[in-house]
Amino acid sequence: MIRVSISLSASRILSMNVTGHAKSAKRGQDLVCASVSSITTGALNALDRFTPGVCDLQLHEGDDARIDIQVRDIANNDAQLILQTVITQLETIENQYSKYIHIAKQEV
Repeated sequence: MIRVSISLSASRILSMNVTGHAKSAKRGQDLVCASVSSITTGALNALDRFTPGVCDLQLHEGDDARIDIQVRDIANNDAQLILQTVITQLETIENQYSKYIHIAKQEV
């Protein structure tokens, strides 16, 4: 299962972590995993390009696949908009494939 953990403060995103694999189909045929990978990789690229230095970005590949995003400047509206868009996209996948992806939000 893919697990998405989001930390928020007053509706501002502080961090986002994505771990795991969907395992909804054979490797190379898993559309849920491919969709989440595309969305999150695109998010890393967008944050790096449009908000350089605003977030700490890490991509860990392999069996322990993980994406970590730490927002340094939560007041940066561009980063917040990109991250809100990512959450909306991931929630859309979760709505149809909740057996393979779970999103948890925590207010801190």
